Amino acid sequence: MGKKIKIIYVIDGLIIGGAQVFLVDLIELLNKNLFDIKVVTIIEKGILAEELEKIGIEVVHLQKKGRLGLWLVLQLIKFLRREKPDIVHTHLFGGDTWGRTAAILARVPVIISTEHNTNLDEGWTKRKVKKFFSFFTKKIVAVSEAVRNYSVAVDHIKAKKITVIPNGIDISQFADITEKKFSNPPVIGVIGRLEPQKGHEYLFEALNLIKAIPWVLWVVGDGSLKNELERLAKDLSLRERIIFLGARKNIPEILSQVDIFVMPSLWEGLGLALLEAAAAGKPVVASRVGGVPEIIENGKTGILVEAKNVKSLADGLEHVLLGENEAAEMGQRARAAVAEKFSAGKMIGLYEKLYKNILLAG
Repeated sequence: MGKKIKIIYVIDGLIIGGAQVFLVDLIELLNKNLFDIKVVTIIEKGILAEELEKIGIEVVHLQKKGRLGLWLVLQLIKFLRREKPDIVHTHLFGGDTWGRTAAILARVPVIISTEHNTNLDEGWTKRKVKKFFSFFTKKIVAVSEAVRNYSVAVDHIKAKKITVIPNGIDISQFADITEKKFSNPPVIGVIGRLEPQKGHEYLFEALNLIKAIPWVLWVVGDGSLKNELERLAKDLSLRERIIFLGARKNIPEILSQVDIFVMPSLWEGLGLALLEAAAAGKPVVASRVGGVPEIIENGKTGILVEAKNVKSLADGLEHVLLGENEAAEMGQRARAAVAEKFSAGKMIGLYEKLYKNILLAG
């Protein structure tokens, strides 16, 4: 293959979120001698676009207008016909839907989609849309075995259409984070969008059950539930112990100061923040949902608890808070496991192989 493979990625927006951070990492690490890359955002450009523009990646924003997005589709078709990409690779429901519509009509040779989550909140209509577009998609990448199984069972996507490429992270970002004694009081960290999926309300209720034990919670992220969660913290008389830090990009720095990482999600495809916490050697308490058990082995590399179960979450957190030595050992085992299975290098190798093989196959 003499010339570079031209890939255009289409995503809702490059705000701070797991799928968006994944895409930025993927693009930054792909071999630029082999791939010519551009990105299209369709709802909002987002702060992470700056990261890509700094390394010379063009990010084009085509604003969706109206419910059906017909103007967007027309503009995207025009853009794709002009650019003539070899591959269009779409992400998230908006990017998947309008991106694939335009790619089909522009006769792009190869369409790929990455499924990032086990979207328990999606209704019948979205599932039918996903199934319809799967017929025009060469390959759907699932970020975990759990996502693959969910796509087959719930979205009724053909199993042969799906390949699993687990998300990977740049382990070197966390190499300088050394093991430390718990702070006084211990700092618990939760990182994720303030949206229903992430289960913050259950976490606050769980912490309310263990008020007698010293702790402080750092809430990293922003979203539609911010005001509601601040009210809940106040109603539980926990406002002084729960600190809202907002959306942050300096995650390694934050994790270096956190003692325990918690992920109380109701569903997760894999959990990028969880991978980062484990890579930092932090003891983890996480919901047993989606791809989380593919990262955390209960009792060995962390504590798994039942989603939406306040008592289970409280027990898990109490166990870690009162067992600092065991917690440190779990954190170090998690660190080793992530380095072995979820490195960025491994992920990049699998994506580059996918792109090349799918074009060679025609």
